[in-house]
Amino acid sequence: MPRRNKIEKHEPFRLDISNCQKKRDFKSEKEAIFAADFQMLQDMNLELSVYKCSDCNLWHLTRNIIHKD
Repeated sequence: MPRRNKIEKHEPFRLDISNCQKKRDFKSEKEAIFAADFQMLQDMNLELSVYKCSDCNLWHLTRNIIHKD
């Protein structure tokens, strides 16, 4: 008798923007860059980059260096 594979049910994809709610957001790249520069002036050991979030379409700051090509 052949085996029957049990099909696993997966949760439907849900857009989770709860991470975005914890972050400061900026409406424009210019605003985000200004905020990053201001914070880096206050703490010279801090390196910040800005990125546009694909979930909320707003701009956030990150400590990860993002290279633009």
